[in-house]
Amino acid sequence: MMGEEAYARARKSGLKEYHNRIQKRANPYLPVLEEIDERLNALSHVPVGLVQIPLKKVVGTASRGRTNAFAANFMPILDPGSEFSAKWGILYEGIVDQGLIQPVKVLEYLGLYYLVEGNKRVSVMKYLDSIDIEAEVTRVLPARSDAPENVLYYEFLPFYNDSQINYLWFSKPGSVARLYELTGKTPGEKWTSEERIDFQAAFMRFRAEYKLREATSDPKKLPATTGDAFLIYLEACGYADAPKKYEPQLRGEVKALWGEFEKDKEEENVALIMKPDEVKGGGGLLNTLFGPSSVKVAFLYSCDPGSNGWTYWHDLGRVNLENHMGVRVKTTVCVCEDPANYEAEIEKLIEAGNNLIFTTSPLMLSASMKASVKHPEAKLLNCSLLASWQRVRSYYVRLYEVKFLIGMIAGALSENDKIGYIGDYPIVGAAANINAFALGARMVNPRAKVILEWSSRKDFNPDDPFGDSSVQIISSRDVGAPSHHAVEYGLYSVQGGEAQSIAIPVLDWSRIYESLAQSVLNGSWAAAAAGQSKAVNYWWGLSSGAVDLVMSQRMDIGLKRLVELVKEHIREGVFWPFESIIRDQAGEIRCPVDGRLTPADVIAMDWLADNVVGGFPAKDDLMPHTRALVELQGIREISLPSTSAFSWKAEESQ
Repeated sequence: MMGEEAYARARKSGLKEYHNRIQKRANPYLPVLEEIDERLNALSHVPVGLVQIPLKKVVGTASRGRTNAFAANFMPILDPGSEFSAKWGILYEGIVDQGLIQPVKVLEYLGLYYLVEGNKRVSVMKYLDSIDIEAEVTRVLPARSDAPENVLYYEFLPFYNDSQINYLWFSKPGSVARLYELTGKTPGEKWTSEERIDFQAAFMRFRAEYKLREATSDPKKLPATTGDAFLIYLEACGYADAPKKYEPQLRGEVKALWGEFEKDKEEENVALIMKPDEVKGGGGLLNTLFGPSSVKVAFLYSCDPGSNGWTYWHDLGRVNLENHMGVRVKTTVCVCEDPANYEAEIEKLIEAGNNLIFTTSPLMLSASMKASVKHPEAKLLNCSLLASWQRVRSYYVRLYEVKFLIGMIAGALSENDKIGYIGDYPIVGAAANINAFALGARMVNPRAKVILEWSSRKDFNPDDPFGDSSVQIISSRDVGAPSHHAVEYGLYSVQGGEAQSIAIPVLDWSRIYESLAQSVLNGSWAAAAAGQSKAVNYWWGLSSGAVDLVMSQRMDIGLKRLVELVKEHIREGVFWPFESIIRDQAGEIRCPVDGRLTPADVIAMDWLADNVVGGFPAKDDLMPHTRALVELQGIREISLPSTSAFSWKAEESQ
């Protein structure tokens, strides 16, 4: 009787699936592989052997056979009392009593499994909500194509060959390569049985907690697969400790990261806040009466401010923050030179009661994210351009606006139309700075050529960077420090072996620091992301005072007035550096004559303007100490975001 009752319940589920598909004009029966790919017999068949396969990925049959006995969910639909129903019921009772004894036979095609033998066994196991089933697998290798599922399959196949892992899959190209990086493995390296067990423990425990919460969430907002979600989890929390984590810790981490999962499939999931007035607004009268009267702000540096220009200007911003806000702010500085200790130092700053923590290098983003998951109450910001986490906001400056102005000066002063440009790191944002400089030079000198070199290149010669003594107008480091040569940064000229400063960019990070400290005090911090599952990036330019330009007193007064005029127009949003026709080095039009690039286009820029001579160096050509940053944000090393990911529209700059 037990088998008959089980069959009746299974059939009810099958008929429901059948009728639902009929209403949607979809095939109500099991998919048939030989109908999906008519070349099935001509394709290469590779025996894989006896393995456990996930039942979720068993989706159909290899040939038509008795597919009309099952609905598309593998539940039976033939009448009770038939020979088929009797056999199904007897099989059900045997599996419940003794377990599944005989494996099924399947063909694996594009990561999915199609039965050659064992339809009823799969049907019963699916009815029992089993996770996997033992199967004798033969892999069918489809012809390569540009179809998304084909690309994903051939990315995953080498990973399976290395790891024998077949229970997670991804929806985005490049995910497998990132999984290798996050797990510390390299392609071609065979996994040991212990490594497979550890990975399975990490994934299955994560999956259990994720599925519990997924059941009450909107599936349209979540990643396409659990593998996609697991990759986000590993990005945020790391892999090293993942196999050792159990329910309470995992549950807290999944809860803290849920906003990150929900935004993954959305378009426009990064909110770019471009101006200080977009941070204003407060928490109302209650916040005024009962909100905090002061804020503790901490800064994490990678080196001493006296030895590094980048850190020096951040620390100057911290000092100005204290000077401007007085007793309403108390700042703390932590210098940590070892990246392995970033997370621990951030946690110490959180535990010390700091309300706001600024981590001043993109290399600190991962540690910031891990700390934020452990401490959901913490308010952390990372100085980087491509951060896309809700839990850790990012901030940066639109240096390209000043670069455009400096390019104008260089173009006007170059007597032979040659201008040197020394870039530091080939990372996101560098292309925008170079191109803005080149376009600024062209605006005043149509013949100007910008000769590009990189100080991070292994063979870079600081004494003769261009191998051409006729290059006498040079743009170099954007920021200096007390220990640096006082002249050879910004824009300078070289004559008779002597450098003479012409113009320098000025960074005032305090404009950002003060505004965000004020947002904590007045209650507007939470409002920046209220009602939207988006990452928040602050990206400020001339209009905020976060960047500016200082010009030499010796500069021609007419040129200075022209630059000041354009600067004011950029500040007011009247003039945009990236508009009208712009071509890249290959002659491709990147901006039409009547168009303008959006901020998203600028952030994702990975090309150089046609008056730039030179290109981006490969990672292997760089000095060893620069590679960590380039691996994290290098133009040629990472997959740049789609411009649809950003919510800021070009017309809002007016």
